Amino acid sequence: MTEPPRPPRRKRYRGTHPRRFEERYKELNPEKYAHEQAKVRAQGRTPAGTHVPVMLKEVLAALKPTSGQVYLDCTLGFGGHAQAIGALVAPAPVIGLDLDAEEQARTRARLAALGIELHAHHGNFAGLAKVLKAEGIAGVDLLLADLGVSSMQLDRPERGFSFKHEGPLDMRMDRSRGQTAAALLAGADEETLARWLSDFGDEPKAAVVARAIVQARALRPLATSRDLAEVVMRALGINPRRYKRQGPGDTHPAARTFQALRMAVNREMENLEQFLRDLPWVLNAGARAAIITFHSGEERRVRAALQAGLEAGHFSEAELAGQAPQSREVFDNPRARSARLFWAQRAV
Repeated sequence: MTEPPRPPRRKRYRGTHPRRFEERYKELNPEKYAHEQAKVRAQGRTPAGTHVPVMLKEVLAALKPTSGQVYLDCTLGFGGHAQAIGALVAPAPVIGLDLDAEEQARTRARLAALGIELHAHHGNFAGLAKVLKAEGIAGVDLLLADLGVSSMQLDRPERGFSFKHEGPLDMRMDRSRGQTAAALLAGADEETLARWLSDFGDEPKAAVVARAIVQARALRPLATSRDLAEVVMRALGINPRRYKRQGPGDTHPAARTFQALRMAVNREMENLEQFLRDLPWVLNAGARAAIITFHSGEERRVRAALQAGLEAGHFSEAELAGQAPQSREVFDNPRARSARLFWAQRAV
């Protein structure tokens, strides 16, 4: 009798614990290893390849979704918010918009398996008018814009968003167009780099880091995420080989630089400003909009736009202070620590 073929052996990793993204086979298979997901979250970390929707309870309280309302998710991502809100607005579909076509395909399949009807659009939320036209509607009843980068993008080394993994220094939300982070770093002058680091990253030593980048690229191109992270750490007087994370809330020395560069690559501030100009005009009377920011520059722009909308009579009420996440959420998901929730209701 012929024995059945043995299943292929899983590729081994060095050491006692998997370190690279693709080696974390338990975290990357939540259906099979649910206990592993729970263990990782209990340690204050986000499991590889997943995304936890930020401030979900607060978003639901701000938007107050009910059955039949037209909901537009401007930054669909993994679809965590869309999943929760979609269940409440059903049988109405979720209209989802995202610049990242690669992650959108995965999200579309995930939501479909959960029974959430999704009308997905590929594009930036600065082009909201085109989405409404494509849907054949004049406005929406609920709108959410989460301005943070998704955990799946941060975790995937080939995207180059994170200082934690070795990968090409790309950082484009849409890899079909635009300059990579490596190309942008190679061409920007020292003054521009310092301005990005200060304005987009709140980096207190922006001039020092910018000078170090210019000096390093003169010797060889900064082509990978590790190249950039090591230059930044040395500029800040930290030995990359000896650095150890102190705890779940510890911010990596290169985090501000990576954030600033990502925002520059994807023109995030310019797109946000266009979105905020259009916001009152895509909301139906009485509609509610929520925006989650992760950076002081985003907070200033959102607060100013909502304040101007109140003064002009476009909004009847708004949250201008920026609601912070609860401490328990920050422990469970450290990536939520800088999140702030703003919301507004369109005047009737």
